[in-house]
Amino acid sequence: MDDEISLEIAEPDDAAKVLSLLRLLRVETEMFSVSADFERLTVDQEKHNLAQINDTTDNLVLLAWYHAEPIGIATVAKTTADISAGEVGIAIEKKYWHQGVGTFMMDEILNWGVNFSSLKKLVLTVVSENKNAIKLYQKMGFTTIKTIKVKNDHDKILPALLMEYKI
Repeated sequence: MDDEISLEIAEPDDAAKVLSLLRLLRVETEMFSVSADFERLTVDQEKHNLAQINDTTDNLVLLAWYHAEPIGIATVAKTTADISAGEVGIAIEKKYWHQGVGTFMMDEILNWGVNFSSLKKLVLTVVSENKNAIKLYQKMGFTTIKTIKVKNDHDKILPALLMEYKI
């Protein structure tokens, strides 16, 4: 790529662009899903959500920017099942796949997890057919906990791996 990609924590003023990116990512791949109430989420609600997230040490929304537009999003959300764990999610626009953006974002998530968060571990679920992502996560130090089945936004059941990184 000719220009550099930058990573920044999502701020409330980024809310409209975050929602637009999520809508695009939802249609680009079956490997990405959002919460059931996503379609009803307004820009003002997302601004509020981002402000709240930024006030914590156990949640993160990170954006990858290229030419003043977000092209990828990485999130860490404290889980309800295990309050010492944060669930990681990374999604990148398809035209930027295989260009190192996912690695760049995961490096920053791990840096945040080790140096700034109050979490003890990071967990993620990855669809088994997403071999490139699995290789990346293993290279970064994630280990497979178990194989599970997940339902995507298209109501398709897919085999997946639950992976963990101890901080």
